[in-house]
Amino acid sequence: MYDLIIRGGTVVDGTGADPFKADLAVLNGKIEEVGDLADAVAVKTIDAKGKLVTPGFVDIHSHADLSVNLEEHEDILMPMVMQGITTCIGGNCGLGAAPVTEENRKDIVAYNEAFVMRRVETDGRTWGLSEFLSNIEKRGIILNMGMLAPHGILRLSAAGPVRRLLAADEKKRMASLLERTMEEGAFGMSTGLQYFPGSQSNTEELLDMGKVLSKYGGVFTSHLRSYCHTLPNSIDEVLTVGRKNDIRVQISHIYWQPYTKYITPLVKGFMQGASLFYNKVGVPIPIELGLKGQFKPIDNAIADGLPVGADVVPTSQGFTELFAFFPPWVLEGGREKALERISDAKTRAEIKKDIEKGEPDWPHTDRAGWSMNYFKMTGWGGVRVMTVPSEKNRYMEGRSFPELGRELKKHPFDVMCDLLTEESGRVMVFHTPTVPDDPLVARSMRYALLHPEVSIVTDTILLGLGRPAHVFYDCFPRFLDLYAKGKGGLSIAEGIRKCTSLPAKQLGIPRRGRITEGFCADILVIDWNRLRSNSTFYEPANFPDGIEYVIINGKPVVTPEGYQRGVMAGEVLRRN
Repeated sequence: MYDLIIRGGTVVDGTGADPFKADLAVLNGKIEEVGDLADAVAVKTIDAKGKLVTPGFVDIHSHADLSVNLEEHEDILMPMVMQGITTCIGGNCGLGAAPVTEENRKDIVAYNEAFVMRRVETDGRTWGLSEFLSNIEKRGIILNMGMLAPHGILRLSAAGPVRRLLAADEKKRMASLLERTMEEGAFGMSTGLQYFPGSQSNTEELLDMGKVLSKYGGVFTSHLRSYCHTLPNSIDEVLTVGRKNDIRVQISHIYWQPYTKYITPLVKGFMQGASLFYNKVGVPIPIELGLKGQFKPIDNAIADGLPVGADVVPTSQGFTELFAFFPPWVLEGGREKALERISDAKTRAEIKKDIEKGEPDWPHTDRAGWSMNYFKMTGWGGVRVMTVPSEKNRYMEGRSFPELGRELKKHPFDVMCDLLTEESGRVMVFHTPTVPDDPLVARSMRYALLHPEVSIVTDTILLGLGRPAHVFYDCFPRFLDLYAKGKGGLSIAEGIRKCTSLPAKQLGIPRRGRITEGFCADILVIDWNRLRSNSTFYEPANFPDGIEYVIINGKPVVTPEGYQRGVMAGEVLRRN
């Protein structure tokens, strides 16, 4: 007798192959049989007639690890499962919950606090990846999770929050910690080269870390130094690391935002006008050709046989912490030093001047220049408050800094600095080149969204407070609804592949992402005709329609009755 049989569904197996009618049998958390199982019996049976049966979605670019140790983690992570995510990978963008070492423990904790909007209490303890994962296993987790080794955390452990290249002994310490983290089960190493302290590395440092990855077959994932006019340089840097070390490369949440220098206000105005025209008339504007041009070195590398992939978030706005947009010198010495600097009127004026005068450049050697000066590219209005910890400032969430500046009779930059000071540096923000939910900006991502080697990710920073991004609730259903139905550009099979087997292959996650015998029973039952997002920028916290069952390791976690609290069906994933 089987534990579960799913009968009569149309199987989309995750490989890109044509859908087919079949029954599925599950036993001991694995897919035991696929075919005609009319005579088979099971403890539980699901009628999937008229529905799609697919692998669970695999989100390889998540920050769920920052929330998984919180007491309320089940409530915080539930939106991932409700949209069909059964597996996620944490430790992305060079930041993560492990390892925490004695060296610079305070700086590592402060670094992570900026993203979780809470005090992170360690009680003086330290832990490696092995202990972190073991603790999750003991307590239970609602979905499968693996980890990358975060370069920024490794760098803080080796040298602290320094604005310089590392000495030979510091690089040796960092490489040793990376080796240990790979031994303990990391799938590879992530970088956050736009963020301090990762921004202070050079290509040589990355090449040295790549040598360690090559010993373990680990993947090198990268939040690039820049996504503006220096994007080609950024792509070339990570491809070089891959080529010289013969390792797989994954380019994180790819997008392109051109820097137009002195005519930026005019370009922004033109974009907003074009968006209004696009919304009203619906005439296609080939804005995606810009990103297509940036893909040429990636496509050439793939043609040459380099194992390189990318991922993309199906949204028109990004999100990160506010200090990420400040000049790197401001963050030297850690977050407390940064708060001291922005609290001093003279230093604050210097920071503002560097932002207004500094050019996004390559290489980023000048104090007043760095690879992606976001405010210079979009103006102060390109950023909106996402989340703050205090009730006092919650009224700011969702609003732009120029809007708040007019209300408070302050310059937008002073609003930012005062808010950072009041919130101890813990301010999450949205960023967009025009306005939230701009369909023309979303269309600019179309080439990446349809590319066969680009997987779909959420980039989730789940907080359980404030204004979440809509993709925390609807990333995969939104993508499939827009791009794998009707005139979206993808077949159902290809759309599902980009959410399942492709990301599993890119990160080297075994036995996930496909409907085939012997694979783990991470399965969705989807009412394809009803599948749609119910989330927007302004009303994000709504679950999608159409995800009828979410089964993780053979256990139904979401049913037509809703989320099944306390099941904790997830497993901790380790490389090999």
